[in-house]
Amino acid sequence: MAASRFGLIFFLSAALLWSFPEPVNAGQWLQGSLYLTDETGQRIYGEYVSIFLTSEKIPVPRYPGIDKLERHRRLDRINQMHLDFYKYFAQYRNKPGYLVANAESSDDGTFAFLNVPPGDYYVVVTFPAMIGGYKVAWQQPVTVAAGRIRHVTLDSHNLALPTDRRE
Repeated sequence: MAASRFGLIFFLSAALLWSFPEPVNAGQWLQGSLYLTDETGQRIYGEYVSIFLTSEKIPVPRYPGIDKLERHRRLDRINQMHLDFYKYFAQYRNKPGYLVANAESSDDGTFAFLNVPPGDYYVVVTFPAMIGGYKVAWQQPVTVAAGRIRHVTLDSHNLALPTDRRE
């Protein structure tokens, strides 16, 4: 249901964008969706998550061998990585020109940035973002081209950091 609703919105917005003369087309659109897939293959949509469009990449904390750690140590390390990623974001956030735009996802995990100038950006999601009890973080590069609607999907395949939850 949510996917078909998003498809209809995408189709209508594309038709509307291309039906206007060039001055309205001057601002590009960046649309997206975010979700995780659970053990059964069902999508868990990111509801009301803050999404940021940035002009620069920030450091992503790494911890080699995290998968070999005992469960509680692994969870602690993941929590620390998410906190460190947020701290990097907070340091850059007030830098002039870094934060291009921000949005909030809908209840079906979709979001949009309107009137984005053509260029290279990063779609960033950071602490305290959670989906289905899992901490999530993304820093996905995206290129916005003149006269085009761009779509980005944030899912389990392109997470910036590992995710897990306490059970």
